[in-house]
Amino acid sequence: MFKNRALILAKTEVSYGVDPIPTTALNAILTDLPEVDVVMKKLDRLNVKAFFGNRPAISIGEAIKISFSTEVKGSGDVTPDTPPEIGVLFVGCGMLETVTPATGPVVYTPQDDIEGPSITICFWQHDIQYVVTGCRGTWSLDGKAGEFGKIKWEFQGLYAGPADQAIPTDAVYNASIPPALKSGLFTLGSFAGTIESFKLTYGNEIAKRPDVNAQTGFLAHFIKDRKVTAEIDPEAPALSSFDPLTLLTDGTEQALSITFGDSAGNRMQLDCPKVVVDSSKFGEREGILTHAISLLVCPDAGEDDVTVTFN
Repeated sequence: MFKNRALILAKTEVSYGVDPIPTTALNAILTDLPEVDVVMKKLDRLNVKAFFGNRPAISIGEAIKISFSTEVKGSGDVTPDTPPEIGVLFVGCGMLETVTPATGPVVYTPQDDIEGPSITICFWQHDIQYVVTGCRGTWSLDGKAGEFGKIKWEFQGLYAGPADQAIPTDAVYNASIPPALKSGLFTLGSFAGTIESFKLTYGNEIAKRPDVNAQTGFLAHFIKDRKVTAEIDPEAPALSSFDPLTLLTDGTEQALSITFGDSAGNRMQLDCPKVVVDSSKFGEREGILTHAISLLVCPDAGEDDVTVTFN
């Protein structure tokens, strides 16, 4: 079997851990090569014996962890009220999907709910299949000037062993071309600096709810906390224009915004209403003095630290 023959389907669950049966026609997601890890708990048996040597441990499958990256792109719907192909993944990371019918946009915002949404991910590595239910996860976004953006996703779901199942060959993907990061309308407060790269880490912390009645020994994965951070690398202008060290020491709160793409139906805008400088040091790019800045992204009025808009 081949390593680079793989397929991912994902669909929102109606009930946690119950497979909604995603299909290749409606739920295929174009990704790079996924990685799957089995999360095991090893229980050592420390029974005494009359001789030396290892005692075999008992291994209990607890969860399946799956990670992969996708391109940043919209649905291609010029009106655009169709969620993007990757929209279900934002939902699986605990975000609320809001669609304005007919005209759009499609918006994803945080929701802090222990019983929040979950997704099922079907994954094929050639002809070996995992069906991972009860998935909740996190994501991070990377963008670089003149290149298309990528989002790295990581999910954890309920443990179920693999099965022999032929990989489908009829998956239907969104045909939109991912837009390059240009005309990005980047701003941090009133500063519209010259940056090359942008990174945002959504930072969900995934935990388990133990339950003796559950088949796997725990009831569900849930999102325990969220710590959003960002990184930028602007060229260093005069301090009168932009002084990150003063922003750091003063704890100045500012809004941040950046847009990937400039065409209706294939445009993703990211907004953070309250951002503070967490650290800053000098850097260099092509001999030009730059700042290497880490940002702490905070909620303003609650459940609003990051808004992702496809419009």
